Amino acid sequence: MLSKSLNVDILNWKSVEYGSINYVSEAIQKTNWVEFCQLASRLNNGLSCVLLDKITNGLNNLVKLIQFEDGTRWIARIRLRTSAADLAKMRSEIQVMHLIKERSHLLIPKVFAYNTDKNNPVGVPFILMEFLPGNTGMDSFGGWDAHHGRIPLVYRQTFHRSVAKSHVLQMTALRFPKIGTIIKGKDGYDIGPFEDIGGPFDTAAAFFEAWAEHARFPFREERIREMMRGGPTDEVLKAINEFPSQIKAMAGLLSDHDGNNGPFPLCHADFLHSNIIDWEGACTLPLELITFPSFLRASPAPFDSPENFDKDGQPVDAEEKQRWQDRKDYVQMVQSAEGGDNVLSTCLGNEKHVALAYCMTAFKGGKLGFYNRVIDELGRADQ
Repeated sequence: MLSKSLNVDILNWKSVEYGSINYVSEAIQKTNWVEFCQLASRLNNGLSCVLLDKITNGLNNLVKLIQFEDGTRWIARIRLRTSAADLAKMRSEIQVMHLIKERSHLLIPKVFAYNTDKNNPVGVPFILMEFLPGNTGMDSFGGWDAHHGRIPLVYRQTFHRSVAKSHVLQMTALRFPKIGTIIKGKDGYDIGPFEDIGGPFDTAAAFFEAWAEHARFPFREERIREMMRGGPTDEVLKAINEFPSQIKAMAGLLSDHDGNNGPFPLCHADFLHSNIIDWEGACTLPLELITFPSFLRASPAPFDSPENFDKDGQPVDAEEKQRWQDRKDYVQMVQSAEGGDNVLSTCLGNEKHVALAYCMTAFKGGKLGFYNRVIDELGRADQ
């Protein structure tokens, strides 16, 4: 069994604090590791276990290895941030993991136990789950120091083709009648509200209207002016301030097609090669917001500074130009995997809608850009 025989020293184990608050050290101190190990033992036929010294973490979770007397290994996953919103995301992620496990063939860890209560016997919100040995795409091929997060060209086509097949058959193929988060009930799976904008939504238009009502750019004008360092500051400020109301005004036009009433595909909130099996924030979304994996994310030409593009509209930067080509290749890979259902390739082939998806994510993340120009392109497309 691979999870028994793999030398875990070859994997990328590291512990990093992100920001000024020591979430990792605090979580480690709060965790009752003895209780955690006893729980794991009870769930695995009474086999005794030990906690290995291997630990790693991301922004929201840390993981530690548990090894049983027969050599089997499980993962103890601890939630680092525990606000009400963070725990709601955790609960939703667990439901999505159950869904993916039941309705697709994606390789995803089996969840053995979980508790989202901060006051549970383990001392912290946790998931106890299967250990899937191996490094992420981000950590493979020499890791960040070797390729800065880019899959080397020699492996890229194979990697992208594998992702495209999973994107089509195991993700976009999972569709629901409403837009929202995944909820598991007694009679199966249903769609629940978003933590920030409410719902669930029966139509794409209703979703866009709600998003626009609640959207807030994370930086104030003073900070934006500092970040701009000159340049067309007033245009960018105006674009940022007007973007939500423009989305609301265009909600009906954006969804004026058969897809307005669903069904709506399941989407990975951060479909990146460092966390493909991390389903936090996964939800169903309108077809207009179905987009590329995050490792193929590229700034739309209207959104970015014109000086970054040549007279043919192609990126000046060689790496960005390659990413544009990789996106075209990815659409073809998707088409090859689709069969009779071309929903995903149609969505990815609509450059204006892909640009809209980019802008809505960028807005919430505080990225400066010409949102107004993307809206202008959308307006021309829908006239």
